[in-house]
Amino acid sequence: MKSRRRVFTAWLVCIGAFPGLMGLDAAHAQSQSLDVLHWWTSASERRAADQLSALLVPAGVQWNDAAIPGGGGMAAVKVLKSRVLMGDPPDVAQLIGSTLTEWADVGLVLPLNAVAARQKWQQALFPTVLSLVSYKGEVIAAPLGIHRINSLLYNRHLFTRLELSPPRTWSEFENVARKFSAAGIKPLAWSDEAWQIATVFESLLLAEAGPALYQQMIVQRKSTAWMDPRVEKALLRLRWLRSLSEMPVEQVWTASARELMTDSAAMMIMGDWASGELMAWGANPNTDFACVVVPGTAHMHLYSVDTLAMLVNARHHEALQEKMAETISAMPAQLAYNRIKGSVPVRRDLGASTLAALSGCARDSWETFASPNAARVPSLAHRMAADEATKDAVAQTLWRFLTDPRMEAQEAQKRLASVIRTP
Repeated sequence: MKSRRRVFTAWLVCIGAFPGLMGLDAAHAQSQSLDVLHWWTSASERRAADQLSALLVPAGVQWNDAAIPGGGGMAAVKVLKSRVLMGDPPDVAQLIGSTLTEWADVGLVLPLNAVAARQKWQQALFPTVLSLVSYKGEVIAAPLGIHRINSLLYNRHLFTRLELSPPRTWSEFENVARKFSAAGIKPLAWSDEAWQIATVFESLLLAEAGPALYQQMIVQRKSTAWMDPRVEKALLRLRWLRSLSEMPVEQVWTASARELMTDSAAMMIMGDWASGELMAWGANPNTDFACVVVPGTAHMHLYSVDTLAMLVNARHHEALQEKMAETISAMPAQLAYNRIKGSVPVRRDLGASTLAALSGCARDSWETFASPNAARVPSLAHRMAADEATKDAVAQTLWRFLTDPRMEAQEAQKRLASVIRTP
């Protein structure tokens, strides 16, 4: 790791940022607080972050919050780059998936091998999670929670009013959508924000293509796989889902979740962080809402994993950073954080009583992820399987397809194939 630090230092010198690092105030360098950059700004996300902050106090670590609002974390990533270029990287940053390894490559990330060894992460964490935070023989981030992207949330009151059951197949989905439309109720909460379109599409892609072809397209990035007829079916279904909203608009995901809570919409396709938001607003998963998997994705887990990376900077807070990593990966923080966030712990050593205390959505998510027979596939829309540029290009291509009715599905397939390249 020393060689990586030398690379990082040389890189900063080249961009003229090194003097800024060396000029940091000495008193600031001795501070017992850690500057944490993240994009958890909704009600549930804020509460989950506050819970972590409270749990760090007994460990002697103060959480200095540097939250950056913006759906999908795009704004936070830009702020992080800006701070690095100015010579003032935060102590901790929410870095996930491929962006995490990119920062590790330039020597910005502090290794956590000692923490992982002390806490026996090899035995305690899911292998998929440990692999995600490992790079070139080093552990490079502390994992927090596992989100399930292929989640279909539904309003219990509206389904009960129309005497409907939650859809398990697409034919059932089409049937309940027709009945809600006839009753004057919006079947599906929708947003034309590009990252939300991509979030819905990857679940449809998994449903139509299955995990094997999905892996070829998303993980292996085989351009030819994108021309499969099943991709066309997913695109056409995406267009149909959008048509269920009479006047599609771009709105933040919390606005769509609010429609679900206020009985304005019957269903919503979104990662399970939406369930955390509903609970933060006072909704009860036993009486007000529930979730099933997106039709066609039973026994599949389309995942995104929250992780915090400890960054190298001139403040030299390595001891505090290790304390933070130990605290947030231990069982108390795992349970407290994920209960609020809507996600599930990254640990595979949950007992039966702990599982029983989870909501139905969370319990099914954890059990599916833990099952040796389930397909665990990484999200492209949430940085698990693609770099920032590829993720954005795919999202923009899907946005253009939906907002331009003249574009044929096969043309969208060609464009998607062109932006997906073998890594």
